[in-house]
Amino acid sequence: MVGVEFKSVEEAESFYHIYSKIIGFNVRKNQCRKNQVGIVTTRSWCCSNAGFRRTKYIKNPNKVCEPRSEIRIGYRAMFRVCNSKIAKLWVVKEFLANHNHCMATDTQKHFLRSHHKISAAELEQAKLLKKSGMKTSEIWNLFVHQNGGWDKVRCTKKDLYNSLAAGRRGVDDLDSNTTLTFLQSKLDIDPEFFDAYMVDEVSRLTHLFWADGACRFDYKLCQMPLVVLVGSNNHGMTCVFGFALIQNETTETYTWVLQTFLECMKDKLPETILTDGCRSMNKAIEDLMPNIVHRTCSWHILNNAIKHVHEEGFVGELRNLIKRYYSVDEFDLRWNKMQLDYNDENNEWAKALYSLRHQWADTHLRGSYFGGSTATNRCESMND
Repeated sequence: MVGVEFKSVEEAESFYHIYSKIIGFNVRKNQCRKNQVGIVTTRSWCCSNAGFRRTKYIKNPNKVCEPRSEIRIGYRAMFRVCNSKIAKLWVVKEFLANHNHCMATDTQKHFLRSHHKISAAELEQAKLLKKSGMKTSEIWNLFVHQNGGWDKVRCTKKDLYNSLAAGRRGVDDLDSNTTLTFLQSKLDIDPEFFDAYMVDEVSRLTHLFWADGACRFDYKLCQMPLVVLVGSNNHGMTCVFGFALIQNETTETYTWVLQTFLECMKDKLPETILTDGCRSMNKAIEDLMPNIVHRTCSWHILNNAIKHVHEEGFVGELRNLIKRYYSVDEFDLRWNKMQLDYNDENNEWAKALYSLRHQWADTHLRGSYFGGSTATNRCESMND
């Protein structure tokens, strides 16, 4: 073992911890030597039973509490590495593996003090569950279920109680860090979980996107249309493909959302897309998905018609043009007749709407699958 090289002191420490857990003993830090400028040059670790406790900690007349039971029994079992200036590596200089005590069994290793510690991801998840009203014992049972048994959880039940109690004694207002850490922890139970985010000039969270394995599976398998990030399956049921939190509704923001979504879905484009007609979203779709069949929400069109054409009966006629199948020629005839009947030949809004008829009229969208939807009600219901 002497002469083995490690890239960093952390890597050496990790190795000795893994080794000690396999063998079955506790580890504690031993010596740490620094040079004249304060850089660590030597680091060593040893078994927690190595050496002897100093007399001043045992025979102190001013000590209020009784000293803890003695576990240091004199033998030397240690691991020492030194920094090599030439190779810039940490080289093992001493490795003693002699123990004069019994090793922990497989069922006892989990309780070794140096080998049970709650991870940052698990702690953030526990804090969120605690805030939602779950008891600490229920959170522990959840961790046991997630990891496949109590012996596979990286901490003890007492560690969980202590960590949550310590959190209550402080103030944690870093919601962004808590959220990102929680999303990262989802990878432990869902390897297909995906998340991405953006920050501004001062490192504040601005955009956040996430989708779990079920979202990605539904999208890849069912060939369903995309409604922002929501679609329907062949049973007419809503399927969620992903979520995105955004700071604003600019073209740049929607471009980032769509690019991130495509990255999550391994660049698999949807066949159709249904939006509310937002101009910045339309521009992003046109730039990134120029060949996608794009439909504009009929509810938003009819709502805008009420605002721009103040003629009774116009909305009903427009609804028929949106939802009924006509030949292209018949559609144009009915549109022209509607213009004459309601005196809106010079209405700029109506002219713009007609120029985009391929995005809202069933006559021009025939053959494209939208799951029976002409409006973004599926997406709106998710917001409710």
